[in-house]
Amino acid sequence: MGCGIATVKYLLFIFNLVFALCGLAILVAGALTYANIDKVDCYMDKVQNEVNISASPIALIVVGSIVFIIAFYGCCGAIRESHCMIVTFAVFLLVILIVEIAIGIVAFVNRDGENWERAVNESITEAFDKYPSTDATLNEEVNSLQHNLECCGVRGPTYWVDKGITQPPQGCCVNPDLQCVIYQDAHQVFQDGCVDKLISLLKDIGLLLGALAVAVGVVEITGVVFALCLASSIKNKERRGTV
Repeated sequence: MGCGIATVKYLLFIFNLVFALCGLAILVAGALTYANIDKVDCYMDKVQNEVNISASPIALIVVGSIVFIIAFYGCCGAIRESHCMIVTFAVFLLVILIVEIAIGIVAFVNRDGENWERAVNESITEAFDKYPSTDATLNEEVNSLQHNLECCGVRGPTYWVDKGITQPPQGCCVNPDLQCVIYQDAHQVFQDGCVDKLISLLKDIGLLLGALAVAVGVVEITGVVFALCLASSIKNKERRGTV
């Protein structure tokens, strides 16, 4: 087939080293994404009814782990010049590619949607309307969300002013160690609303997961080509009975 075994063999070996790093990147991206979602988990129940937000990062963590393992399998196949191992490796790559394409499609499709955006708005508004509450857990969740997303109120600090709360909730304060006083002071109080910040976060996550899946998919297609080329060369070598 015109593919020098030695050349393709080492190209495939180098590819698998890069592929292993891609697996780690997928795993880390999935873990970080899941951690960001977990920060606002108490507000995600209604959103989860519209779209399974947690599914994509969990899938990436699983896929990243599998990719990392398969990369070493591919390295072994290339070094040993095993036709069976290399073909199996190529099949594994194709299966993972299909899974990642599915994840990418789901992430991009769900990046925009009135249903889950409405669910985010309803979930946050429902909780914030009850603040301050005799339920200490609810108060803590409201302040935690504002602190984690660096936001204040449903649509901004004026939400609390309209509720007659003269002193900003602690979660609104730029410096969490100091009690802020003036709502309009951007140095003291976060000025963005929590609904917009959470929607923006979820859209960014969708974009990241989709782009990552597509980018790694391109790398995997290259790996399949190298693997099949090497497998073909090894098969031809075996047929000729050469060493």
